[in-house]
Amino acid sequence: MRSYLKFMTPHKITAMLLEPSGVEHNTTLLASLCPIRELYIAQVRWNIEPIYYYEIEQGRLCHFIIPQYNIHGNYLLGPRKAKASSNTPTTCMNDTFPLEYYFYHGSIGYYAFYEEAEGTYCDLDKTAYVRVRGLGTYDINGANLVTDTGDDSYRKSYWYSIICGLWLLYRFIQMKRCYVMCTRYARRCHLTREPINRRMAVVYVQENLRLTAHGATNWHRFIMLYLVVEGLMSDLFMLIAQDGILVKIQCISLGYNLSGVLLLVYEIIENMKWLSEKWRIFFKRLIFCYEASMLGELLSVVGLQYYITGLNRSSLKDSKPTALVVSYYVWSLVGHGFVVLGFVAFIICVRTFWAILYVRWKHKTLTVFLAPCCVDSTLALRNKMTLLGGYRWQDGKLYYTASTLKAFGLLRMEEEDGTAFVVQHKLHWVEVPSDNLFAIGLVVGEGVEPCGERLCTGVVSFFEQDVGGGPTPMGIRRSLFIRGRNKIAEAQRRLSVVPTSAKK
Repeated sequence: MRSYLKFMTPHKITAMLLEPSGVEHNTTLLASLCPIRELYIAQVRWNIEPIYYYEIEQGRLCHFIIPQYNIHGNYLLGPRKAKASSNTPTTCMNDTFPLEYYFYHGSIGYYAFYEEAEGTYCDLDKTAYVRVRGLGTYDINGANLVTDTGDDSYRKSYWYSIICGLWLLYRFIQMKRCYVMCTRYARRCHLTREPINRRMAVVYVQENLRLTAHGATNWHRFIMLYLVVEGLMSDLFMLIAQDGILVKIQCISLGYNLSGVLLLVYEIIENMKWLSEKWRIFFKRLIFCYEASMLGELLSVVGLQYYITGLNRSSLKDSKPTALVVSYYVWSLVGHGFVVLGFVAFIICVRTFWAILYVRWKHKTLTVFLAPCCVDSTLALRNKMTLLGGYRWQDGKLYYTASTLKAFGLLRMEEEDGTAFVVQHKLHWVEVPSDNLFAIGLVVGEGVEPCGERLCTGVVSFFEQDVGGGPTPMGIRRSLFIRGRNKIAEAQRRLSVVPTSAKK
């Protein structure tokens, strides 16, 4: 919210940083007269390349670009030495010149982030050491951004304000929805005196904070993916607009949004059925497990600045000719893609390594990753992530423990005729109806089989035994199903059909 308010507030470019009208720009001795080669911002070094310059009263105004990120701006280099800024190294104390700049950083949508900063330029290492003093957004991108020379009016972005405003509104609705769901579940646990520990509570909260509703289509996921990517662009930009401990926090925020992107992409792949059930579950257990979530994101704080600095000093810094051919906008997608893919690769490697170690320690076998489990097949796309510590491996079969079923909000519903079902609270996009318990699977022996969704109409309780194992063969499943529907003992207490809302 703080970043949103900063970016939404109209900004005005400092007058002396604007290109003078009616004056021809120069390119003579460009490399020596516009000598800055790197900007040191937020503990990261960013390559810049001068394009042309103007000689003005206050000094030399140089227009520069960062080709791989679609960044365009001007910096004003003072003619006389000045006191070094606070983040300038001690070796440069006697060779610094005053510096001010602004630039626009093109985003995915039709808008650009604005940054204005001041500091000092060190002539020894050709680097400007600066601190940010102004932020904003403006509706400009593509060819218009390349040719923009600025003006003295207040600028703002309606695109950013609307799109990110909608995203913040949805996040608020999502948190409210989660709060209501958790409150109702806690009330159920309290009334039935069912214990629930911290780990179960964390898993249940995270499952209800998922980005998409149950039953979402891939069109819904693509829309959510775009909104998350726009948030990701804000995080990437904020990496060059923060300093100190705020940079570390921003790295964690970036990692969290990347996790959301990964989850959405994997949901899309799952929904397209490109993977068999065996490999779908394998990758979900290996990469998307609660035991390893946020671990890679936290560890990335240590080395993200070095990684981005390395990228900025690679051949990408000389990629202006390529950007001119394919356009700065298209090339910026490649540049940002390198940052994101490197980060994602690190997160996946850390998660995979930790998941393997954890399963080896907990279950003493790696077969858990590939073993079939009927509960996973029944849940399908309804669970956000898996809980490796919530499985029980016994006699070559994989089970969900009773506490894990509780953590994922899976309950047992028994009808009048003795037929038992697995039921779960259905997540909707906005509303949280009272009657949102739906049967998703038929309990067969110690396992469960997927069934068509239908509203819960029986008596609901928590599972008292572990559930799982591989898929039940069709013949056995049919036999157990028929027997379950006909076995109602005379002495057994008659089960009443009680709607969910009535019990609450």
